[in-house]
Amino acid sequence: MSLPETVARRLIQVRLLLDNDDSLAMNHQVLGPATVLPTGVHPDHADVLEVANGFVLGVVQLNDGPRPAGYDPFAGLAPGQNAPPGVWHVFGGMHDVDLLVVNEDDGSVWLVDGEPGGHWTDGTGFRRLTDDLATFLGDFVLGPRYRELTKIPDDGWADITDRIDELQPLVEYVRYEAREPNRRMSYPGVFALANGLAHSGRLSETDRAWWRTHNDLMNAAYVDPASVDPSVYDRNRHPYARAFFRADALELLDITRGYLDLLDRYGVGWRSVRTFDPGRILYADDSQVIAEPWHAQSYC
Repeated sequence: MSLPETVARRLIQVRLLLDNDDSLAMNHQVLGPATVLPTGVHPDHADVLEVANGFVLGVVQLNDGPRPAGYDPFAGLAPGQNAPPGVWHVFGGMHDVDLLVVNEDDGSVWLVDGEPGGHWTDGTGFRRLTDDLATFLGDFVLGPRYRELTKIPDDGWADITDRIDELQPLVEYVRYEAREPNRRMSYPGVFALANGLAHSGRLSETDRAWWRTHNDLMNAAYVDPASVDPSVYDRNRHPYARAFFRADALELLDITRGYLDLLDRYGVGWRSVRTFDPGRILYADDSQVIAEPWHAQSYC
């Protein structure tokens, strides 16, 4: 299973919402994507960790790694209850007691009673929930069936899942940067690349005049984040902070196209980075964000 884009995007929305709301973050958490996946993780679980390296959402918890090898999730069944057939992987829990498990054979997701006796209407200690982990996340954690799973009428997380699009609209961001890293192993943005060209003396008189005019145009067109919060570009505090335009800032992106053409004329390699998840947002306005990668060490 490759995690469906709809589920991945919803996890990103939730993470950004919690990162911007301290009161919600007191009871809920979504960790940034894993850079190194732990060994022994079921493939479906690994797909989720690449987007959310563990989470606590409502009463549901996603583990950031597997249980020890040989762990038996059905060890707590009451006498006379037999575990369903299969090999099982524990990927999370609920209510700090019950276990969420994946069947290694078919990828189905089950809930296992962590205390003997069973708590389903038929008295069994386990219950099949969905055919796969992605459906479980989309329906029971991030969707309308959360309340059905928890049986808690006043659980506030159910209200949040109904309003995610209102509370944290999903935004696509775009960044143009160097194709290859510099000596500090960072990827300068398009404007830094153009400025480097100008300062090197390589630009023709015509291109240098264009560069000066359009630098003034860009400076007038959007807010300098450092003028609002000088810390966003403080390299001691945020050495890997990067600027992204919102993908709907069409006027600014159209102006930027001229800078890319300039780089092309002088053989300066660049690449486009598009994402819904730029990292921990340090600054945001109607046209841009400054974001720090979730795992800054991966950029150093």
